[in-house]
This record gives sequence, C-alpha cells and structure tokens, in this order.
Amino acid sequence: MTAAAVAAVTAGLLWLFLAWSGEPTAPVRIDAVKTAFGVGAGAGGVFALWLATRRQRTLELQLTETTRDLEERRVTELYTKAVEQLGSDKAPVRLGGLYALERLGQDNPKQRQTIVNVWCAYLRMPFKAPVVGLRGSAALDLADDPEESELLVRLAVQEMLKTHLSHDAGGYWPGMSIDLQRATLVDFRLSGCTVTAADFSRARFIGQLHIRGTRFTRQAGFYGTDFRDIVNFDRSVFEEGAFFSRAHFAADVRFTRVRSGGRFEFSRAVFDEGAHFEGGDHQELDLADAQFPPDGNVPADAGH
Repeated sequence: MTAAAVAAVTAGLLWLFLAWSGEPTAPVRIDAVKTAFGVGAGAGGVFALWLATRRQRTLELQLTETTRDLEERRVTELYTKAVEQLGSDKAPVRLGGLYALERLGQDNPKQRQTIVNVWCAYLRMPFKAPVVGLRGSAALDLADDPEESELLVRLAVQEMLKTHLSHDAGGYWPGMSIDLQRATLVDFRLSGCTVTAADFSRARFIGQLHIRGTRFTRQAGFYGTDFRDIVNFDRSVFEEGAFFSRAHFAADVRFTRVRSGGRFEFSRAVFDEGAHFEGGDHQELDLADAQFPPDGNVPADAGH
C-alpha cells in the first residue's frame, strides 16, 4: 500500500508538471501521462524494494537475537543442572555433573574459566584425606565407603584439570587460572601444562606431587603449603617467579632444570629431617631463611 501511494503521488505530480507547463497539445498531454505513470511506477518499485530489504534485515536480526537468547538459555540450564548434581550425596551423580561441565566447556570456550573455577571450588571443599596417597595405600573398595567414593570423585576432578591445562592434549583450554588455596589434593599431577595464575597457598598435598615441565605465566603461590611426600618441579618454568614462604616439606624436593623470570622465595620454609633439596639451574632460589633438618642435609646453593 505504501509503495502504491508513493507511485500514485509521484505520477500525479509529474503529470501535472508535464501536462500544464506551457500549452501542450492533446498528444503531448497523453505522452505526459504515460511518462508520469512510468516514472511513478519505477519510484514505487524502488521504494518497495527498499522496504523489503529493510524488513528482511529486521527479520534476520530478530532471528539472530532469538537464536542467541535460546543458546544462552540452553547453556545456563545445562550449567545449573550440572552444578546441582555436584551437591548430590551419591558419587556417581557428582561424577555425572563434573563430566557434564567438561562437555559444556569443550563446546563453549567462553564458559571454560567458570567451569575451572567450579572444579577448583569443589577441590577446596572440606575433605578427610587418606593418611597416605592413593598410590601408597592398599587397594580401595569404593563401593560402600562414602569417603573413599569422594576420593574417587576428587581424583577425577584433578585429572580433568590436568587434561585441559596440558598444552599437548587435544582438549587444551588456553589461558586458564587455578585457585586451589587450602585444597586437599591427593597424588596431584600437573605435568606438561600451561597455567596463567596459580595459587596453592595453604593447600595440602597428600602423596607425591609431580609438576614437571609446566609453565606458569604469572607468579605461582605456595605460601604455607604442606607437602607430605615427594615434590618434583623438574624442568618447570615460572615466568614471574614463585613463593614458598612458610611451606613445609616432609620428603625430597626437586627443582632441577627449573627456569624462572622472577624471584623464588623460601623464607621460613621448613624441611623435615630426611628431606633433601635439589636446587634448580636458575640463580634466584632464595633459601636464606629456610629451616633445614639437624642432620646437616643442606643444599649447596642454600646461600643464594
């Protein structure tokens, strides 16, 4: 209707201009009418095309917005359901929620840091750890004991972190930060990974800890961390250094071929009797305030 009105008005005005300019004869008036209606029809067609294009663009924008809203709603619902499963008293349900979060992060890169935060929060929850690490204990029957079932779930979370922080793995999630302050970690493995920010302050490592060949792109925190077994940081890179102030080492500690772009701080760190420190190749290990066992088992570079 709008296009027709434009065409009619345009034709009328042009006809008036052509027909009544001067004193045209009848044939001239007829030609004027034809020209006027031709121009009017063309103008109406152009206007109709513009309206159709605008309407199509509006529909496309609305469809895109609707699709985005539906996708965001779907992601939110999946995330909420998975997190709710983590509160179940049944270990298989909690595992299902963890794997659902993993799938969600694999398909939605924008959600990955949030999902890593949830995993870390789960590991920070109170947990009665075994006396020794899983690899150093007897075989566990996880069928009936809730605590042992929870250990199985936590080991799965640790493995998910390693899988998605490992730069050699197909499921690598770049740019992730981890906050495991006060977490209880059992037989923790983070070798071959790349981590942005990492904070293990006051965490407890039960069983052996292997963080070999891992790159920390920001300063790593191990303030007051309790290392109950062997610690291995061989070939890891700390681009902005690390601090182990007030950390407690109960067994051998290895920092061979470690590289650092910042300071290593060991002030008031405690090495139990029998713990042996093997220093790194860098020049910034600060052990001036470290407390070593009375048997004189002090590393040669302790004066750095």
